Amino acid sequence: MNGPNVSVNATFCAALVDQWILEGLTAAYIAPGSRSTPLALAFADRSDIAVELFHDERSAAFAALGHGLITGTPAAVVCTSGTAAAHFHAAVIEAHLSAVPLLVCTADRPPELWGRGAPQTINQTELYGASVREFLQPGPPDELDPRQWRGVAQRAWLAAMGTKPGPVQLNLSFREPLAGIADALPSRLDAVRGATAPEADPALVADLASRMSGRRGVIIVGRCASDPADVLALAEALGWPVLADHRSGCRFPEHPNVIERYDSLLRHPPFAEPHRPEVVLRIGEIVSSKAVSQWLSRGDATVLASRPHGRHIDPEDIASVSFDEAGVIAALRGEMEGRVPADLAWGASWRRCDDIAEAAIVRRLEGEGVNEVAIARQVVAAVPVGGVLVAASSMPVRDVEWFGRARADLTVISNRGANGIDGTVATAAGIARTGTPTVCLIGDVALLHDSTSLAALRHRPIDLTIVVVDNDGGGIFSFLPQHDLLDGERYEQLFGTPHGTDLAALAAAHGIRVESWPGDLTPQGVRMVLAHTNRDENRALHNSLHAQVAAELGVAPILPR
Repeated sequence: MNGPNVSVNATFCAALVDQWILEGLTAAYIAPGSRSTPLALAFADRSDIAVELFHDERSAAFAALGHGLITGTPAAVVCTSGTAAAHFHAAVIEAHLSAVPLLVCTADRPPELWGRGAPQTINQTELYGASVREFLQPGPPDELDPRQWRGVAQRAWLAAMGTKPGPVQLNLSFREPLAGIADALPSRLDAVRGATAPEADPALVADLASRMSGRRGVIIVGRCASDPADVLALAEALGWPVLADHRSGCRFPEHPNVIERYDSLLRHPPFAEPHRPEVVLRIGEIVSSKAVSQWLSRGDATVLASRPHGRHIDPEDIASVSFDEAGVIAALRGEMEGRVPADLAWGASWRRCDDIAEAAIVRRLEGEGVNEVAIARQVVAAVPVGGVLVAASSMPVRDVEWFGRARADLTVISNRGANGIDGTVATAAGIARTGTPTVCLIGDVALLHDSTSLAALRHRPIDLTIVVVDNDGGGIFSFLPQHDLLDGERYEQLFGTPHGTDLAALAAAHGIRVESWPGDLTPQGVRMVLAHTNRDENRALHNSLHAQVAAELGVAPILPR
């Protein structure tokens, strides 16, 4: 390295960034700090990627997660040393459980300062434990052979983009001086292709097909890696109903096999009991409906459960067969397509009752004022074609699943890997930063939980509408046993948790335009639409909707076994 301003740190980081861009990196999310200076400057010096600054590390990490969710490729997220890295942890967990690629770059002090009480120094070695696909700690750049630098970048990229995508931590130690200019970079490595998904085992496919053929069954689909066209074609061949959430991409409008009101139907025993399947094919992550989970647990069906990206998902412990999802659903479609369903009455009964349930819900909502169910339905309907709806993992994702109409021309995202409300606004901002019009449906508590993501949001070149359902507290707890078991005062203290925050003033403090519900949800930069509701009224409305469905179904026709 020559010259007073030439820095090995700067050259090392420039090499990492250059190799990542060659591999396909398009965005970096940076939280400010000193020790991360070399890497932050290396990203900022590149005009061929998007670089976003977030004042809070948790917000930066969830924005990077949003990028990975919608693009399928990792963004880099950068922080300084010390507790800053700990604030990434929630997003790392979500990326791990939801198989979202993510390059987690934690700057660190050099090893000679570890364990000596140096400021802003914690043990960052394997900080995220088993939640990362790989942990890389190459050491200070001045101790490395420059020919190794690009290999570090490529190894991290490959680990994040493997057959089981996910987060990778690079713990990067830098000695001072932290600022400087880069020297000539070592030669580029040829970009590598991502991992190829394995082909389905023919013996497994044949076994699954034999278990499903000629049986009454259902297909339950959450977020998954399978093509919705394969799922629906398989359902048609079998004559089975599809109980799918919006995240699956399988909620095709007016598709005869797609059942939209399954949550209300399965709460009604005269329907649920005679419609017990012999076989269940569960694809991807679970849906949010507890009614579905309880219905499955009470039955004796043969449950065939996929492992999306190798993750075992069977919370009820009912799976008879568990299989890696990759390629299997497409292969099953090829195996079963062209067959005539063995029992046409089975699917027809589900279809008829689903139509009755939807009509009952529409009738019950007529004349109602502003309410959370109608808001969810209207938001789903209003998202621009090709846009994204981000639903908070509390009541919003449930109302979207239980009551939103089917649409195949939008993408629905919710952080359901760990089912937390962490980083919902930031996730939506990261998605919107890719150029996709985005609507975020969120409750007041989830918004407050992520209020740091509002900082400088109005300056970002994105189309993001945040629809906030403000019932002054934790509305989802109204549906839990605690609501009826505790006296009102204790319930409000621990679960209702009213906060009294003026959300319009909060948004205005950040320079965000505020509108009252119902707002125009067409893309118009960054804004917030506020809808005020009442938690007790919302609980009563949900109960009355399910009761209305039950009343209009009457006693569902008993299908012969």
